Amino acid sequence: MNFYEKENDNRDYILEHIKKKYNNNEYIIGKEIPVPYRQIYIPKDKSIELEIWCFKQDICIYKILYEKNIKSGDVSINNKSNEIIKIKLEKDRDISDVVLPLLIIETKMAKTVNTHELLAYSEKVQMIKTIFPYCKYLLLLFGKPPKRAYLHGLNFDRIIGIKDLSDNELKPLHKIIYDELFEINESIDNISLEKPLKTGN
Repeated sequence: MNFYEKENDNRDYILEHIKKKYNNNEYIIGKEIPVPYRQIYIPKDKSIELEIWCFKQDICIYKILYEKNIKSGDVSINNKSNEIIKIKLEKDRDISDVVLPLLIIETKMAKTVNTHELLAYSEKVQMIKTIFPYCKYLLLLFGKPPKRAYLHGLNFDRIIGIKDLSDNELKPLHKIIYDELFEINESIDNISLEKPLKTGN
């Protein structure tokens, strides 16, 4: 199957295939998902104000970070100690969830992706990974990746080019996604804040 003319149509086709492959309760899969890329803690009135800034991601496999609706502007939640944490959520539009990203796929048409886009998205990858270091970030190009993709996309975990939307091309992509999710889950399982730090001999 050949590519669609519009990038979003190709992305949506890939998204539906991924959803069918991972149709379970463990992951949530969506498009244009706002992912936090910067958190700033500012002391204010004996409380903490948490600013969350988000980038919308083309395809995101994620879990929910906050299970409540958050409108643009100031809201507050209680932590486990029942202390109030004020939240300021900065984003393009109101969203239902703030997500915990596991795997992000940025999609572009290989023949039209330019240096500016590659540099900008590579910078976004780095910013998101400062908060979510275990998160994997793939650049999926519809067509043969140009040399500049490798020169300027250094922060992506993988750069993948597919020739068309056939099952033969999508099968290796599903294998990559499966392998990355397996590695992510292993990384998360090895992170435990409950373990005491060892000191001395």
